Amino acid sequence: MYIAIASGKGGTGKTLIATNLVEVIERASFADADVEEPNGHLFLRPEIYKREDVYIKIPEVDYDRCTGCGVCAEHCQFNAIAVVKGKVILFRELCHSCGVCSFVCPEDAIQEVKHIAGEIRIGEFNDGRRFVDGKLSVGQLRSSLVIEKVVELVENEELVILDAPPGASCSVISATHKADVCLLVTEPTPFGLHDLKIACEMLAKLRVPYAVLLNRADIGDDSVERYCQDRGIPILERIPFEREIAETYAEGELITRKKLEWRELFEGLAHKVIDISNYILPEQIEVEEEIFKPQVEKKEVVSSGQTVSLAVLSGKGGTGKTMLASCIAGVWKDKVSCDADVDAANLGILLRGEVKKRIPFSAGMKAEVIPEFCTGCARCAESCRFNSIIMTDNGIAEIEELKCEGCGLCHLVCPTEPNAIIMRRFVTGEITICETPWGHMVTAMLKPGAEASGKLVTEVRENAENLASENNLNSILIDGSPGIGCPVNATLTGTKGVVLVVEPSRSSKHDLERIIELLDFFNLPRCVVINRYDLSHKLTEEIEEMCEERGITVVGKIPFDRTITESIVSGHIPSQDSNCSQRDLLNELSKRVISDFKEVIL
Repeated sequence: MYIAIASGKGGTGKTLIATNLVEVIERASFADADVEEPNGHLFLRPEIYKREDVYIKIPEVDYDRCTGCGVCAEHCQFNAIAVVKGKVILFRELCHSCGVCSFVCPEDAIQEVKHIAGEIRIGEFNDGRRFVDGKLSVGQLRSSLVIEKVVELVENEELVILDAPPGASCSVISATHKADVCLLVTEPTPFGLHDLKIACEMLAKLRVPYAVLLNRADIGDDSVERYCQDRGIPILERIPFEREIAETYAEGELITRKKLEWRELFEGLAHKVIDISNYILPEQIEVEEEIFKPQVEKKEVVSSGQTVSLAVLSGKGGTGKTMLASCIAGVWKDKVSCDADVDAANLGILLRGEVKKRIPFSAGMKAEVIPEFCTGCARCAESCRFNSIIMTDNGIAEIEELKCEGCGLCHLVCPTEPNAIIMRRFVTGEITICETPWGHMVTAMLKPGAEASGKLVTEVRENAENLASENNLNSILIDGSPGIGCPVNATLTGTKGVVLVVEPSRSSKHDLERIIELLDFFNLPRCVVINRYDLSHKLTEEIEEMCEERGITVVGKIPFDRTITESIVSGHIPSQDSNCSQRDLLNELSKRVISDFKEVIL
């Protein structure tokens, strides 16, 4: 049995639930598929006995044979190849290893070579139970490739608890599409409800039974409870909002080892989780896909001056990134805000924007089979690198939509006339331009399971630059995605400075080191804000020492304060909420961040 623990957004307590659950199920194995920021090992402390590199095949050009004709660039759907003055330029980080370029090259000048995309670790914990996790290489985008390897290595285990990535994009599809059931961890906040709806839609498309666990259940309102009740979604357990739980998690300890009452709670949860009758099997969603029609006119960005961007990032979800971004937006007057966390965009909930314009977005193509033309030769299925084509019992090819990456190789190899496979461009997301009490804002949302969130982030940035130009503003504030993957890479392109939000926990410190490595790759100035610093003074000191060694300024520390959470639950920016005890501190900290950023770029 394969049980996925997932969440619509980061920071809901997904890893807390997954690691403590596997602790109390004696025969269960553990797999960590959150490959951008794997943290399960910090709690389970496995003994690793094997490491395997995960490779991606990338093109290599034989320039003696290459004529610079540009056919490879013309057919590449991922902008991983450009031809400049007859010279082929490869962008390895964008390559999806689809094989199209080598197939279409008329001179046979492109071969494929291995390139490391990540690493798999295999080990044991708790007296011989199997542990597998994956880690995406810094600068790589293909997290799905590493996730699929993690899943493959635990497929034959009797019972697996799998910690899935946050969100509802292609990486989550890779982690959950084979699951027997999925437990969604959420919290009773506007963010939690917003992202839970997206996750439920994704699982309905996958036909994976699911249930909900409500974390920090005694804070917030009953909107999540009512949503689940109205739709018949079971809530298997409710975990309270307790400082002691947060402190135990911060130290990298399992709460089931600390208190008998917590162990008993998880033992009860384990019985419910394993019983498949406790889940809802959602009705299959039949969605009529809207074919993408590009805008007739796309404005060129004509800036009145140099537009500069400040990004708020975190290695892991739940550190308070969006909270701090909203506070900065509340005091920064001459800027455009944008939410680049396109899998789970929440900044607009706090800024309360009025939508002025909606722009459809398409990340790429999708293959579609015309059954009457298909001869059943199976060349498409044999050629597909993503296993997205199956041959049905009646000998006709069929596309598994959520696996298709739109490379077009199946269309190219199809021998029928007319071609039995066509490529269509569908709407995969939406960009919204808003007016808020705190200035202009651009946000976006990717459809559940959609690919190429980095492209959507780029579109968000371009629209923000347009807004800045139109309103004679020269600064952009970006609320970025958690992790180090595709959307974060797209966020950092052109950014001039980064604020990293961290909390004093083993997992957050681990992920801070990962994202600092990524910022080194981009050579970007950065500073750090430590949120909930008083959960562990020891770890706060360790983070401060690490930052000092690396020459990174810690611009401020925010205490663990329930009133900050209450402000967010009520949909208010904490720094603008008179009921928030830390209002003045958050205002001063936000002003300091803006001042330091302007000093760096001027």
